[in-house]
Amino acid sequence: MWTKKLNFLFFFTFIFSISYAQIGGLSASKLGTLCTSTVPEGTIEFEPFFSYATTTKAFDSDGQVYSLFSSSDSTMKFSASGFRFSYGLIENLEIGVSLPIDVSEIRFGAKYKLPLEGKFSLGLITGYNSIVGNQIYNRKNAIHESAPSAFAGLVMTYVFNPQWSVDLDAQYQKHTHKTINGHNQGIYLNSDIGYYFLENVNFIIGLNFNYQCYDAQSNDSYLLSLNTGVAIERAKNFILVLNAPFDILGKNEFKTKGFGLALTIMLD
Repeated sequence: MWTKKLNFLFFFTFIFSISYAQIGGLSASKLGTLCTSTVPEGTIEFEPFFSYATTTKAFDSDGQVYSLFSSSDSTMKFSASGFRFSYGLIENLEIGVSLPIDVSEIRFGAKYKLPLEGKFSLGLITGYNSIVGNQIYNRKNAIHESAPSAFAGLVMTYVFNPQWSVDLDAQYQKHTHKTINGHNQGIYLNSDIGYYFLENVNFIIGLNFNYQCYDAQSNDSYLLSLNTGVAIERAKNFILVLNAPFDILGKNEFKTKGFGLALTIMLD
């Protein structure tokens, strides 16, 4: 269990950053949920990000919280940084990549916005994650966060009015090879709702859920997190996003809290 969890923490620092969405390289208008809008044709969206996480507790196989350490003066702290590049290939279609600063992992993604008119919009997403380097890697003896896998899913956005909107996405993950501990698939559900209480400042709250399936049902894991944050959009080509996620329910996972920031830069 500890080997799995320590490996998980290493990769958690990358995916934690600004979004819990598992398909990488794609744009979002809020925090951890993808939006249906795409990067304009011929435009690049560049986003450096930083994340920090800490934990002293975990969820057991019954969903109960237990302490990782016997004393209160011990804790686990991790930080990481990376980049996202999204490119508007044609109208309503973007492609992109995400990678950590050491380029140990790479995540490809593509998003297509369906031609729907009105307050409700719908998009299709797909992606592929893979290991690049900086470690010895056995593709069958890997945790689900790092093993190569393909993704597919849907994105939905509903705009109530210019101040208030909600984004939803659902993603399915399938490994190219089943891991040695019997994991080969998972699902991810994300939602963000934002409201402009101040001009060009979007206050956001979201829920992020993932469920991982194993051959032995007792090894299945899930995690529900509350994500809070703000997107500051006062500059013409820059958006600063700050977020603070907190795990609230889970099974066979760490109970974490953290902080992340990202600077979204539009390049014509």
